[in-house]
Amino acid sequence: MRILLDENPCDIQANSIGEAIAAAADAAERAGRLVVEVRVDGSMFSEDDLQTGTRLAEMAEEVQMLTTTLEELLRDTFLQAAEALADVDTVQRAAAESLQQSRTAEGMQSLMSSLETWAGIKDAVVQGLSLAEISPDQVAFEDVRLPDAIVALQDRLEKLKEAMVTEDISATCDCLLYDLPEATRNWRIILTGLADRFDAACKPNS
Repeated sequence: MRILLDENPCDIQANSIGEAIAAAADAAERAGRLVVEVRVDGSMFSEDDLQTGTRLAEMAEEVQMLTTTLEELLRDTFLQAAEALADVDTVQRAAAESLQQSRTAEGMQSLMSSLETWAGIKDAVVQGLSLAEISPDQVAFEDVRLPDAIVALQDRLEKLKEAMVTEDISATCDCLLYDLPEATRNWRIILTGLADRFDAACKPNS
């Protein structure tokens, strides 16, 4: 079985895909890197595959793993979250416009999409900081502290959900157009700051 780490052949003997992945992951960790993608015979190995014993027990001609550093992974995580934040701001305004024009089904669909995106952004930040072993209390950029941003966002989302439950279109639109934009501003500052912080960590000699 041919085993590659970032296109470099590894001198590893393995009797199954699972053994190849485990051994190469150990080699990557010793080099201070993390495995972020696995390909088996040219095809992406999914999260489900990684959890399936029969799949891991199979043989293959080639197992290739792509790696990155923790700093690069976190930088990319926060950059992607910032991109998602830009999208959610647009979706929220579109949802409010639809609701104001009595296109309720369209507006609610956009609204639910924005709520899912917010949940993903928050999870990305919390999980990323946990991976870096950084407490949210230690994160602050400009005039924004992450713990305050989390609480403020939760308050605004709860207010939004209450307006949705009571089918108060006016209150829902107010939340989308006036309350959440402030949260968006604060989270943009947080995400940009975190991305810049880990980008700088990727370039220690720059």
